[in-house]
Amino acid sequence: MLKGCYFISFYAFKHIMSTNSKLIGIKSLQSVTKDITPVPRPAHGWLRAVREALGLSRARIAQKLRVSVPTIQNYEKREKADTITLASMRRMAAAMDCELVVTLVPRNGSSFVALAAEHDPATKHLRATEHSMALENQGSGDLEQRIHQHLS
Repeated sequence: MLKGCYFISFYAFKHIMSTNSKLIGIKSLQSVTKDITPVPRPAHGWLRAVREALGLSRARIAQKLRVSVPTIQNYEKREKADTITLASMRRMAAAMDCELVVTLVPRNGSSFVALAAEHDPATKHLRATEHSMALENQGSGDLEQRIHQHLS
């Protein structure tokens, strides 16, 4: 028997082909986010922390947004409680001459490449096949390395 050869089902082949287009997205996400380190949110939230760091009063922000000071307080409270909308965050950011940037990054220092491999059904299928082949002493032994090379 040929060591390291796999029979790939139609399902796995079809999924791998559709996955190729996803690779571009994964690689883009990886390159854009590779240097981002998550920072804990300040105790009173980003809106208040940035406003205070810039020396802006709630009254000044309220004037720029044409809302009341209690509305600004409400925005800051809602951000702290995780109930504020992105639209409200964007408005507040714009009033402070800032840009709201929302980014998702993998947890625990992982990468998008690793997450994609972990959640990909075709990869799970290949791992199961590799395991079965290994039980018959026919496994390639380098499947994880191949998967990583394919996704990176």
